[in-house]
Amino acid sequence: MTGYADYLFLLSPPQTVVNEVARYKKASVKYIGDFQSMNSPAHISLAHIERQKTFFTEQTISLTEQRVAIMPPVLLHIDGFKYFNHLHDKKTIYAAIRNSTAVDAWFELMKKNLGVKKAIIPHITVCRNITDEQFKTLWPNFRHKKWTEPFWAAELTVTRRETFEPYAKWQTVKNIPFRGNKSLQYHTETNSDKQVNLF
Repeated sequence: MTGYADYLFLLSPPQTVVNEVARYKKASVKYIGDFQSMNSPAHISLAHIERQKTFFTEQTISLTEQRVAIMPPVLLHIDGFKYFNHLHDKKTIYAAIRNSTAVDAWFELMKKNLGVKKAIIPHITVCRNITDEQFKTLWPNFRHKKWTEPFWAAELTVTRRETFEPYAKWQTVKNIPFRGNKSLQYHTETNSDKQVNLF
């Protein structure tokens, strides 16, 4: 125990979505071999805070819980696949979350409650930080793949791992249910044309 820890604040989709993302990861390995994030469970990252004194962060989490707990749950829709460009010709393929005014407003409120300064682009990573060559091999299989699926994000999960432990794993510290007024629930359209055939 070093006294320093990294914290990740995230939303966890239901097991059906976790399983489907795992299937896409496994199918991707057949095309490009091992890659970063291939064993990570599906989630939506909201904030990643590194090298924090644990006693200080526990107080911060407690204060954050008071603000976050009064937020309403939000209905999100997976809507196909997109990708991010990174430095050094690296890319990340992800399952996109459909934009809407209401969903954007919910994430802006979450951003404020977590004290996050940079923009939150809600997404579920499939293949993180792959090379340009791997991307060119893989992307044609994702490019026109239709996967639309709604799910409720009903709680915030806080995870932690030791900063200076090379093999440290993320462990859940707290799950904070959203207990806000259900009449204020944020949602997008509820129609779904779910197609989950793998490539």
